[in-house]
Amino acid sequence: MIPSKLKRYQDIIAFEEIGPNQQPRYVGFHASNLEVAEVSKEAYDEMSEITVSTGEIPAFKKTLDMEAHDQLSDWNNEVNDHARSGEIGFEIRSITLNVTQVCNLKCTYCAAGGDGTYGDPVTRISIEKTLPQLKFLIAGIRPNRKFHISFVGGEPLLYPDGIQAIYDYVTEETKAKNITPVFSIVTNGTVINDKVIDMFKKTKLHVTVSLDGEKKINDVMRPTRTGASSTDMTLDGIQKLHSIKNHLGSFGISGVFNEMNQNISDTYNFFNQLNPDWMEFNFAYSQASHDLQLKYLEQMNMIADLAWVKGQELELRKIKVFDHYFNLLDSQQKIENHCGAGKSYLMVDAKNQLYACVWSVGKPSEVVGSGSFIDHAKLAKYQKPLIVLNNCQTCWARYLCGGGCMYIHEQHTGDKHKKDILFCERTRSLILTSLLYYKKARVSE
Repeated sequence: MIPSKLKRYQDIIAFEEIGPNQQPRYVGFHASNLEVAEVSKEAYDEMSEITVSTGEIPAFKKTLDMEAHDQLSDWNNEVNDHARSGEIGFEIRSITLNVTQVCNLKCTYCAAGGDGTYGDPVTRISIEKTLPQLKFLIAGIRPNRKFHISFVGGEPLLYPDGIQAIYDYVTEETKAKNITPVFSIVTNGTVINDKVIDMFKKTKLHVTVSLDGEKKINDVMRPTRTGASSTDMTLDGIQKLHSIKNHLGSFGISGVFNEMNQNISDTYNFFNQLNPDWMEFNFAYSQASHDLQLKYLEQMNMIADLAWVKGQELELRKIKVFDHYFNLLDSQQKIENHCGAGKSYLMVDAKNQLYACVWSVGKPSEVVGSGSFIDHAKLAKYQKPLIVLNNCQTCWARYLCGGGCMYIHEQHTGDKHKKDILFCERTRSLILTSLLYYKKARVSE
């Protein structure tokens, strides 16, 4: 089911859905209050037509129904005291560690130089340098907070001893301040041997396995470095993860979709057979095809419908993007930053250099520190909210999007703060689908 006939009045949008009796109904969303409600046809008719390309407030047309107009105006002017600010102050409480900068696969869309190295000869992190760096970062976190650490590569499971050493150190170092460490890992799942299984049993990691679909697709997208098949190794790794499922924080599967991999509905059914806790369907960051994006969005709406038919909210929220928006709407949590880059988040490469973004690794101009030194002068430019830096203040999706991904914006426009319109359209479309199902799940008939 695809939301249609999008309209807007000030900070309120609405779109049409077809009800069980085939009669149209109208879903409204208050952008500042993060409220979803059904609006009357009369109120809907008072609103101005927009598209997913439109981020600006449209000119208001002549009032046809004063009562309906007053209803819209009253709702628009309401202040929801439960909607929480998304402002982020500087405090690094989330990091990604490039445990290894080498990989046994050669994915066709790899952003790490095609081999996980980012063009750097240093292949894995130094524990001797990393533990003091972690001590420094932990010292900057206030008590009773969470500290998120994500292990990536290359392929991070090529260095399980390093992961174990970091896990043990951080777990002990955070106790005195009552900081809760949360550990996650992104892996291709091909090197899960007995040593890795033993490490998993001791660490309670949240595990993401990268897999782009069935063998006929995944082997093309994610071959080994020699060009051989990788899928059977990944599927074997997933079976091993299921055998120790009670030792994991969670287990999810993440796929990338581009011109070589367009059938998300088939992949959704395949992923379901693998029984993950959640699944993710990412539009390839490098794609600039409007037609391909339309197909992607059609497929995302298709799997949303499949999930809803299968198990309503429970199944829908196994698709990560929809769970994300449900969480924001339920918690009434605005986000003013798409991510915490340079504010609450830093990336650590295999040489212990610091970056504001995971995709900046290997670019000398993007280094914002090293070891126990953070260059606050370089980070100053990141401190304003992204919705301000990216000029998103009039967009109805701003508090669910947070200004968009700086890396994707830069890839397509040459400027981190000049928005990629395809990204904006894609995000608004996925939010609209989320709002449609949120209304089904939360708003009484």
